[in-house]
Amino acid sequence: MNQNFLEHIQSPERPVLVFDGAMGTNLQVQNLTADDFGGAEYEGCNEYLIHTKPEAVATVHRSFLSAGADVIETDTFGGTSIVLAEYDLADQAYYLNKTAAELAKKVAAEFSVPEKPRFVAGSMGPGTKLPTLGHIDFDTLKNAYVEQAEALFDGGVDLFLVETCQDVLQIKAALNAIEEVFAKKGERRGLMVSVTMETMGTMLVGTEISAVVTILEPYNIDILGLNCATGPDLMKPHIKYLSEHSPFIISCIPNAGLPENVGGQAHYKLTPTELKMHLMHFIEDLGVQAIGGCCGTRPQHIQALAEIAKDLKPKVREPRIEPAAASIYGTQPYDQDNSFLIIGERLNASGSKKCRTMLNDEDWDGLVSLARSQVKEGAHVLDVNVDYVGRDGVRDMHELVSRLVNNVTLPLVLDSTEWEKMESGLKVAGGKCLLNSTNYEDGEPRFLKVLDLAKQYGAGVVIGTIDEDGMARTADKKFEIAQRAYRQAVEYGIPAHEIFFDTLALPISTGIEEDRENGKATIESIRRIRQELPGCHVALGVSNISFGLNPAARIVLNSMFLHEAMQVGMDAAIVSASKILPLAKIEEEHQKICRDLIYDNRKFENNICVYDPLGELTTMFEGVSAKRDKGVDVSLPLEERLKQHVIDGERIGLEDVLKEAMEKYPPLDIVNIYLLDGMKVVGELFGSGQMQLPFVLQSAETMKAAVAFLEPHMEKSETGEDNSKGVFVIATVKGDVHDIGKNLVDIILSNNGYRVINLGIKQPVENIIKAYEDHKPDCIAMSGLLVKSTAFMKDNLETFNEKGITVPVILGGAALTPKFVHEDCQNTYQGKVVYGKDAFSDLNFMEKLMPAKAGKNWDDIQGFLGEFAEAEPSQNGHKSAEKEKSAKETPEEPKVIDTKRSEAVEIDTERPQPPFWGSKLLQGEDIPIEELFWYLDLQALIAGQWQFRKPKDQSKEEYQAFLKEKVYPILETWKKRVVEEDLLHPQVIYGYFPTQSEGNTLHIYNSENHSQKVTEFEFPRQKSMRRLCIADFFAPKETGVIDVFPMQAVTVGEIATEFAQKLFSNNQYTDYLYFHGIAVQMAEALAEWTHARIRRELGFATEDPDNIRDTLAQRYRGSRYSFGYPACPNIQDQYKQLELLGTDRINLYMDESEQIYPEQSTTAIITYHPVAKYFSA
Repeated sequence: MNQNFLEHIQSPERPVLVFDGAMGTNLQVQNLTADDFGGAEYEGCNEYLIHTKPEAVATVHRSFLSAGADVIETDTFGGTSIVLAEYDLADQAYYLNKTAAELAKKVAAEFSVPEKPRFVAGSMGPGTKLPTLGHIDFDTLKNAYVEQAEALFDGGVDLFLVETCQDVLQIKAALNAIEEVFAKKGERRGLMVSVTMETMGTMLVGTEISAVVTILEPYNIDILGLNCATGPDLMKPHIKYLSEHSPFIISCIPNAGLPENVGGQAHYKLTPTELKMHLMHFIEDLGVQAIGGCCGTRPQHIQALAEIAKDLKPKVREPRIEPAAASIYGTQPYDQDNSFLIIGERLNASGSKKCRTMLNDEDWDGLVSLARSQVKEGAHVLDVNVDYVGRDGVRDMHELVSRLVNNVTLPLVLDSTEWEKMESGLKVAGGKCLLNSTNYEDGEPRFLKVLDLAKQYGAGVVIGTIDEDGMARTADKKFEIAQRAYRQAVEYGIPAHEIFFDTLALPISTGIEEDRENGKATIESIRRIRQELPGCHVALGVSNISFGLNPAARIVLNSMFLHEAMQVGMDAAIVSASKILPLAKIEEEHQKICRDLIYDNRKFENNICVYDPLGELTTMFEGVSAKRDKGVDVSLPLEERLKQHVIDGERIGLEDVLKEAMEKYPPLDIVNIYLLDGMKVVGELFGSGQMQLPFVLQSAETMKAAVAFLEPHMEKSETGEDNSKGVFVIATVKGDVHDIGKNLVDIILSNNGYRVINLGIKQPVENIIKAYEDHKPDCIAMSGLLVKSTAFMKDNLETFNEKGITVPVILGGAALTPKFVHEDCQNTYQGKVVYGKDAFSDLNFMEKLMPAKAGKNWDDIQGFLGEFAEAEPSQNGHKSAEKEKSAKETPEEPKVIDTKRSEAVEIDTERPQPPFWGSKLLQGEDIPIEELFWYLDLQALIAGQWQFRKPKDQSKEEYQAFLKEKVYPILETWKKRVVEEDLLHPQVIYGYFPTQSEGNTLHIYNSENHSQKVTEFEFPRQKSMRRLCIADFFAPKETGVIDVFPMQAVTVGEIATEFAQKLFSNNQYTDYLYFHGIAVQMAEALAEWTHARIRRELGFATEDPDNIRDTLAQRYRGSRYSFGYPACPNIQDQYKQLELLGTDRINLYMDESEQIYPEQSTTAIITYHPVAKYFSA
């Protein structure tokens, strides 16, 4: 029968299957007594009802089957002997599970028909003991699951459901048990795993959804999804990840929302309609194929799901699977961008005396500390080797790994020559490990045993190039062994991407003749493996190559060998990251000698060696310390030091270098040749992601200081305007007060030799035209952050046409897209239009424009000519007049406005009473600044405003270390300055207004006379999906209920703008960036703080999260919307909002161009309805 289940769900029709609802919830409503359970001592043991009152369980089954469920679950959630032992029923485990399966099958048969077959899932819960936390050992748990699985199999279940999983190691025990039963019975049945992601976003032991997929991907399961803990809203990010990355069918079986304590009982509030709407979205947009209900779901919920399941088709997915290792917390991809997989080597008793000593002393804490130190050094995974003569290695591996999994976030490489030690580690490591290693030295049985462990526990495997004849030394022999192992492993069921070949880096440092070609053989074997064995990886133990050399020489040779191996395809290495040098840090001469040693490029004359790179290397490093010189190289030539001061943003010693330079060069040459050369390097580093924006601004400040120092020494003619490389006019357009992007362009261009005319913010086109006439610029740039600013830009371009202006125009700002600039704007303007992605793209354009103009290779209409011409992203052609005319003349269809209320929004919901009607003013003394800091969105501040973004080639650990060392101290400094210097003046006006909805309209009434309407707001409605409209969240007029409509307006004051302008005008560019960013985000934090106050006053504080991450993710009751955004796009409604709130009391207003003042201010309308979240209408 189980093949029918798999054939059914995997059929081309891809039916959506509906699982049943909550067994426990639906047993409770039957008001069962202690006698029904067989006595007080068994009360609460639902599994025993199979024996004492089976009709109660059958009633639940029938209710869900009648509602339309395709799959019912057996009443065996706590059916292992381990759980049943708590009721002294351990010996009844087989009987109760088999009987439960038979009962479910019998009831399902009553409803099953060919056009709608019904199936039974054997429920296997997590039990009460988590193996990762040491509550129970792996084998005991697995054996209990074997007994349960065999009973369910014998009872006839169609599929096995390992559900409500809280520990990945528990899942592995269950899967191994089920596979053992399949092997014993000679038959496979469906296999489904359902994990539980808690409200904090991980499994109970801390596992992220990405790690779940990586850990389970090697297993032969059919369905992977989520159940329990939360409602569907909090499951969405996890389901989205599964949609994009899981190779399995996806299931989603949520609770009926988060439980609330009502009279000592868990009460679930999510209605059948709400559950249906969520899961409809998951099916159509995320490809979910199995749905159902967990805690709190009744037959009505399942009926609602069955109604949609018959007509919906899951979205066709194309999951992207990324081969990776995993700890119990997160994943580590095998393929590292611009790097290799670093396998930390210091936790190795075979190679480290320190590790051996700790192991012999059983200093487990010391070993954990040693592991942590490698995390800080940048290791991606950790090699764990406890091989030490005279010790019990199986016990040692268990003791060490069981501590590492809970204390270190990196995946593990279990390293041993004995498979028993590897398995000991696998039984306590819930993540996805690598096994290091297997080979043919002891014949095929031992080789296959390690492959069997890899399959059984879902691990990758390292294969050494050793066979029955011993260690391979030549490239041909290494490849021959690798090819044999590759074929056998793939045939055995190990995917190629889970195979790492270790071609053995043998020493080239001994001077022995037969060792001379070891390096060359290893390099060549790697090249052939990567070319001829597709999909596999190559891992090396690099440090062997330099065995016996001086430590300083070892670091250089190891680093060079690593580089050479990477060039031919090595993508993983066992190294100590702190003992590897980047190629740029190794002197050219050292590089050459090391290459000669690796490739055995000795020179002979008359059979006598006249050049031996090994001897050269030994002599060169004789007496040299391995400690690195962290100081600045003062021996750099003067010209390089000038350049380096700018690159490093180093002001200390700058004036001394400039004085020295003036003895040799004219001041203007110092600026235009050497200092600008440094700024050019800064631009290249920024463009390649190697330098963060704040460091760019430090370089700009240094450049500015150098120019200021040199200017008094320049000849009068040299300080004139004619010395600039070009003239550049820039302005933020009318109605837009955002100036950070514009000012960054000013900083970069002015410090690269251009004269920048910065007109400021809110500039009407007349001012831009006057600046053009006064300064005759080579280019005009317009900036804008708001969507409406793009319309002003197009209008300005049309005005430029009328005035005969044809110079190139750069358009930049967050509201723009390349397509809009290259098409809409270019088709408007007679000259050339350029998309300004950032300040350096503006600079790059100017650096190309000015030489082109000087060489007569630029035409304002045609663009670049001659050698400068290239395929431009913007086209110079215009749309034909006929095309535009026909587009305009197309008659518009009359619009029918949909005002029908969304079924997804319950009318029958709690309507709170506000603490007051009308508005309330909060001043600085009412707003504790420390509370606002808690609400800061650090991601938006650090990566967004300050642009400290993680480079692609930097690991998460390195990025976090960088933030901790460099960025967080900056944050603390500015928080302190904000408080001590009184740099922000937070003020809030918020209030509650009586309201009722009618269709898509909200009627707002007088705060004192609720029958007197004062204004109204109209909102758009979604045309598809849930058809949401903000008006739906409030009580309809026909109910007669007066609802509450909260609103808020917040500002951090005009001082934020004034102080930022002061910093900019004083050339304190870095401080300007930092302060502007924190002012923007403090205004947002103030909005969050005010919204939380409103939720608290309305009585919903208990639903608020206790951490900022969940707060920013809207995991609270209701939502907050600002006019101008998709759900309420009419920004002119903000005039009415400000008038209702009376914001003139804090000088907060919106001008005729719809720009709010002060600049760092926000307004919002609040909804408290539980369905309300962000949406686009």
